[in-house]
Parts: sequence; structure tokens; C-alpha cells
Amino acid sequence: MANSFKIDSFTAKLKNGGALGSLFECELTKNQGTAGGFQATDFKFLCKGATFPASTIEAGTITYMGRSINIPGNRAAGQLTTSIYNDEGMEIRNMIENWMEKLNSHSSNVRASGFSQINSYTGEIKLTQLAKEGVKITKSYQFMDVWPSSTGEIAVSWDTNEIQTYDVTWEYSYWRSNQSNVGF
Repeated sequence: MANSFKIDSFTAKLKNGGALGSLFECELTKNQGTAGGFQATDFKFLCKGATFPASTIEAGTITYMGRSINIPGNRAAGQLTTSIYNDEGMEIRNMIENWMEKLNSHSSNVRASGFSQINSYTGEIKLTQLAKEGVKITKSYQFMDVWPSSTGEIAVSWDTNEIQTYDVTWEYSYWRSNQSNVGF
């Protein structure tokens, strides 16, 4: 028990000093909302943050002789949230707003023609954790059939000189990761 209180015991288990939250890339590898001068490569540079979604299997409850027993049920649908730096031309925001407009119009409450099959209105996002040397990928997720369900507000104020940011919430059908052999 005494060894567990030594700092060297702890640091020996923290391989390579631990993963840093700032070493990541988030790429919109396919989208259905292209507008204006938007380049998919811009998203990788202006996505300032993302949250790896939780992975949850809901419990199914069965009863035997009055006792409840939990068994694995269905996997819960997750959401992916990204935080975006707003460029002055608002190109990424315009692309996402156009994509959402095609999914369901503000004025007519209908989906755009040609958006009938799931692959006609969804895209893909790849979220990658990088090692400290910046080249090695330590973990990578690919989110399939993504579409933007929410675009966050942008605050404007005379009291600030900071670059604007906003969040985008993405729905997806499933994710896969070759590092954990999930979905391949």
C-alpha cells in the first residue's frame, strides 16, 4: 500500500505524460450544405473544440419472481458538439445555416428536393486525438451520417474584442474507431 503514495508510482503509469486536450483535429470530411467560398479544409482550422460523446448502452429491465434484473439494452443515440471560431465572412456558419435550411426550411417547413435518402442530406466528421509530437494519431473517431441539429448563438457587444465563437450540435447514426475495432 505504501508504494501507491509515491509520486513516481503515479507518473510511471501516466504513459508519455498523458493526453493533452489541445492536441486534436476535427474535420468535416463530407457535407451537404456547401455555400459560397467555404472549403472543407477551413473547418479543421476553425474548429476550436469538440467533445468526444459518451458511449452509453441503456439498461433493459426484466423481472423474475418480483426482482428486477438489468440486462444490456440498446445503445443510446449520442450527439457531437463542436465549438467554432467565427471567420469574418461567416463562411462556416453560412454553410451550416444553408444545410439546416435544406433539411427544414424556416418559411415553408419542408425539406429541399433531392434530400430523400439519408446519404443525400448527411455528412461525416472525423475527430482525431494527436500525440505530443503532433504526427502520431492516438485515437480517431469517424461519425457517420452527421447533420447539424443546432447552431449556437453568437454574442455581439461593444465590451469585447475577442473573436466570436459558437457551438454546433451534430446528430449522427453511429461512430466507428479503428483503434478500438468498433464499427469496422
